[in-house]
Amino acid sequence: MRSTKTERNWTQRLKDVDILYLPPKTPGKGAVEYFPCVYIEAIIDFNDIRTGYKGAEKLARALTIYKNHAVAGWAEEIIHDANVDRIHETAPKAARLGTLPEFVDVEFIENVKKRYIEYLTRTWKKLFYRNSELNIYSGANESREDFLIRCREQLLGQMREELNNLRVVSNRMQEQLKEKYLGISEAEMPESIPLTLETNDRDIYSRYAERIAALFLNASSQVADVETAVPRMEKNSEIEERLITLTADARHKITQLREQYEKKAARIDEYILRPNLKNIHCERSGILWIHGKGE
Repeated sequence: MRSTKTERNWTQRLKDVDILYLPPKTPGKGAVEYFPCVYIEAIIDFNDIRTGYKGAEKLARALTIYKNHAVAGWAEEIIHDANVDRIHETAPKAARLGTLPEFVDVEFIENVKKRYIEYLTRTWKKLFYRNSELNIYSGANESREDFLIRCREQLLGQMREELNNLRVVSNRMQEQLKEKYLGISEAEMPESIPLTLETNDRDIYSRYAERIAALFLNASSQVADVETAVPRMEKNSEIEERLITLTADARHKITQLREQYEKKAARIDEYILRPNLKNIHCERSGILWIHGKGE
């Protein structure tokens, strides 16, 4: 018979303790051996002001009971995941229980529970990411890549404002070139002009102006900066040389600005959220018999 004198002794000794059983997923035909563990259901509950994370995680664990009364270093191999949905409160008919050491009593279980909770404060963690430039944190399950995208989006408004300032300066310099070399303002530009050297300068000016405008238009997007060919005379006119320089300067400043904001977006560090004793609550504890050979 399965009920022996030894079993009756520990049953009496642990009469106020939950005795649970975790059978195999696929029951066999013959008897199944079970070994004892201390079972702990712990809730790690957070309401973290810094990250804004609010949540609770449930851990159901079974900790191997060693015959020498020791829990050596809380090595991971003594800690087993316990599927709560498969736990039974009555012993399966084919269960053959192993030996439960004499030292296992209520005090022992409470001591293991206390030590396990302390172990969780050292080992359990929740990973977040923090952008030091924006002083914002990722969501609980947000990847680093998704967080980086969000940082870029938040910095986009600042970058566009600086781009607009650069564009205003560039437009002012273009106007100065137009007045100096073409002698007209934009409002005075006729729609149709006979093809002369001066007309070529005007056409080149218009093309470079469009090129510079496109640089600023694409600067805050993911659109690739494609060089637009600008027809040139065999010998560049003075205004064209100045426009070439102005275009290169605009491209350089835009590139610098984009790199600057990419560095700001990429200032990401890991932030580890660890529980303390007040964050961990034990919902249930007891002895859990698990199928297998045990120690």
